Amino acid sequence: MNNEISAYIITIVAFAFFVVCPRLGAMTNLLERNTDFPIYWLVIIGTFASIPMLVLMTWLIRHWGLMAGLGLAIVTDLIAALILTSVSMKVAVETFIIAIFVVGGNQIAKTITAHFFS
Repeated sequence: MNNEISAYIITIVAFAFFVVCPRLGAMTNLLERNTDFPIYWLVIIGTFASIPMLVLMTWLIRHWGLMAGLGLAIVTDLIAALILTSVSMKVAVETFIIAIFVVGGNQIAKTITAHFFS
């Protein structure tokens, strides 16, 4: 296997691991605890439904940078929180709080690593 193919495989595997992140775990747990919808179907159908949004986020990052992509992520989290108010106000608020921590964590990570890897 040549180096280019190995690099592609490594990148794809890394992305797959990024998708299964602590935030996704927290959100899946919230939905599993507060809905009657079968969780495995939720994950499968929700993953397919998210593909257009992932492509849009990638396009935004590529053309306007990380903050544009995060802006879309914040908007989608706010929409999810609004939708989830019909399930539970608690779940909606938890969704919003998790979104704030993700954006804040990204900024803190960039600041810290800038000091060590500049």
